Amino acid sequence: MRIGVLAFEGTERALSRWQPLADYLATGIPGRQFRIVPLTHEGFRNRIRKRQLDFVLTNPAHYVGLEVDFGATRIATLRNRHGSSALTRFGAVIFTRPGSGITTLKALRGKRLAAVNSEAFGGFLLARKRLRDAGFDPLDEMRTLWLGFPQREIVLAVLAGRAEAGTVRTGVIEQMIAAGTLRANQIRILGARQAPGFPLRLSTGLYPEWPIARLPHTDQALAQEVVLRLLQMPPDSPVADATRSAGWTIPLDYQKVHEVLREFQLPPYQPRPQTLADLWRDHGGLLAAFLGVLVLVLGASAYVLRMHRALRHSHRALMEHRDQLESIVEERTQALLATNEELRQDIQARLRQEEALQGGCECLQGVHALIVRDDLGCDQRLQSILDLLARSFGARQVVLSRLDDGQPEVCAASPPRHGGRSLMHSELAQQATARGETASATLTSDAGPLDYLACPVIRQGQTVALLELGVDSTGGDPAHLELKSELGRRILQLVAQWLAYEDEARCREAARSAAERRLAGLTPRERQVLVQVAGGAPNKLIARHLEISIKTVELHRSNLMRKLEANNAAELTRLAMQACLLDGNN
Repeated sequence: MRIGVLAFEGTERALSRWQPLADYLATGIPGRQFRIVPLTHEGFRNRIRKRQLDFVLTNPAHYVGLEVDFGATRIATLRNRHGSSALTRFGAVIFTRPGSGITTLKALRGKRLAAVNSEAFGGFLLARKRLRDAGFDPLDEMRTLWLGFPQREIVLAVLAGRAEAGTVRTGVIEQMIAAGTLRANQIRILGARQAPGFPLRLSTGLYPEWPIARLPHTDQALAQEVVLRLLQMPPDSPVADATRSAGWTIPLDYQKVHEVLREFQLPPYQPRPQTLADLWRDHGGLLAAFLGVLVLVLGASAYVLRMHRALRHSHRALMEHRDQLESIVEERTQALLATNEELRQDIQARLRQEEALQGGCECLQGVHALIVRDDLGCDQRLQSILDLLARSFGARQVVLSRLDDGQPEVCAASPPRHGGRSLMHSELAQQATARGETASATLTSDAGPLDYLACPVIRQGQTVALLELGVDSTGGDPAHLELKSELGRRILQLVAQWLAYEDEARCREAARSAAERRLAGLTPRERQVLVQVAGGAPNKLIARHLEISIKTVELHRSNLMRKLEANNAAELTRLAMQACLLDGNN
């Protein structure tokens, strides 16, 4: 006697679990041998058609299909073992991680759900029915992740974050907790339910466990012996332990399983195409009217065919004109597409120019804002200007060097650096210094191609400093100014002019400070005499203005020459001007 078993975990696992049952039946039914035949869903159908099976042992949904299609009759229902409990019904659990923020079934809409497959009864269909009762179908409004068997992989996938929620058959979570691969606080049950006498976590209704069924050709007396032998199996027997069950009970009602499959239009309740007989039975009146209309149409068609011959020549001429028109339209369309493409490229070019101008304006405004700030020292202002240039151009390095006896000496850099020659390209730097013109080139560095530019800072016709920039040639940000563009060079030249003004102001300040130090040892009267001398007044006029004698004026002038180490009145005048004594405030 061959018992077909659904091998959802593979052939070897099916044989290992159910062969002890076959041996148990053989020992209690004399003259009969029983063999387990592990099969897939399609394998059952092929074997049953060839009458190569006598009994089937499968899940409830599969049994319902065999019952409808082949007349299989259940003879007993499995009592599944979970700890000390023997359960004849099962359901499904819908769960998520405690930290997922999902607390209700409706919150699962739009989330990813891990399950066995779209036709697994306990591994998906029961959860699908529960979610549809909650207001949505997971196949339409959720993203599904099919993981197959074993179902513990679904739990692990949810814990790993591959899915926001999962569904498994009841008992899987308890088995993982007992095995130590899962802690109870690692999951949250959604839509939890309590059923009398059912100790497992549950989110759905309860449905009967796996049945064993006989096929129509199987001897009924033999089936009765099998039923009696199954019902006599002790729940704690070795055979029950091997099959991970607690024995068998009388066959339960599987009508609820039929209802689930019928609701989702799954085999054996999938929609079937209507036949002509069905159409005539359901729509006979309409079909008769349709046939009458068809006869009228056929008569009219004969008339139309005669008219068609007369119109054929006109139609051909019309088709030729249509082809010509389509050709003209195609040409005009291509020309319009080309014009649109040129316009699009022109718009993009203008947008890039506007972005560049906007970036240039922001850069110049930033430099101007830094120059007019009174709260910044010279070095702070200079460093801020270089940092602004580095951000605007996306530069890898910006360096400002002052020329001391023709040799560049770094005075500021962005990012900051101290000491040494930091010229990026000495030859181009010397060329820019000597000619007083901007020099640029594309260089090769360890970090990749580099666009280099050296811009001289010219004051009173002489190069007093050199501004150098290095920008990555590839991968630039479109928001940055282009170093090679005319706008970028003009901005750098304007910045160089501002730096020249800044350097001139710095030189004036240095000369003023030096002059003030030299004048620090003068008396108030000597300062008054110095102002008069610098103003070009003769000794007699000075004596009159200060109400002193000419001899005293000459004595003060002599002291001024000696203290200031000046040789003539011109040098005194220059010192007074450098010290700002002639601005009317001293």
